[in-house]
Amino acid sequence: MKIQLSHSTHKIDFNTCFKEYYSPLCNYAYSFLTDQDQCEDLVQDIFLKIWDSPPKISTSISSYLYRAVKNACISQMKKNVQQSILPIEEVEDPMETPFEINREENLARIRTKVERAVENLPPKCKEVFIMRRNMQMSYHEISEHLNISKKTIENQMNTAIKKLRSQLDKNDLLIYFLMMVKG
Repeated sequence: MKIQLSHSTHKIDFNTCFKEYYSPLCNYAYSFLTDQDQCEDLVQDIFLKIWDSPPKISTSISSYLYRAVKNACISQMKKNVQQSILPIEEVEDPMETPFEINREENLARIRTKVERAVENLPPKCKEVFIMRRNMQMSYHEISEHLNISKKTIENQMNTAIKKLRSQLDKNDLLIYFLMMVKG
């Protein structure tokens, strides 16, 4: 069965689209999630939704797919964090639950650990990471500001994330990135 994805006036064959984007999208998902199986399931789910109900796409198919994967990864990361939080037993004064008392301390501890790890990144890698994550600059903006290619920026970001993953607890890094997404 051939499914045609409508993109402006062009028709895109589902099978061709799947073959072209499946692996790159799994790799992209892996930059958010560290579980390859979870990444593959997530990308497969996106393609299944497209198969079931082909969307009318106003942007390029590539932009649509990458945005869908990013949004799905963020949702999955939130679910992962929620699943890792244990229920709190009843406390006499609900305003003084252990979670609430330690929440700000834990967030500050995580932020400090991540900041130390960022400080240990190679200088160019650190600069690109800070511009992207803290200053929320696009790759294009960073490219123009530093006068380097977007591919170099992608490589620097991948290097930064790999180094941070190796230095930090997976949950701490996940919580840090979720704090960055929230605002």
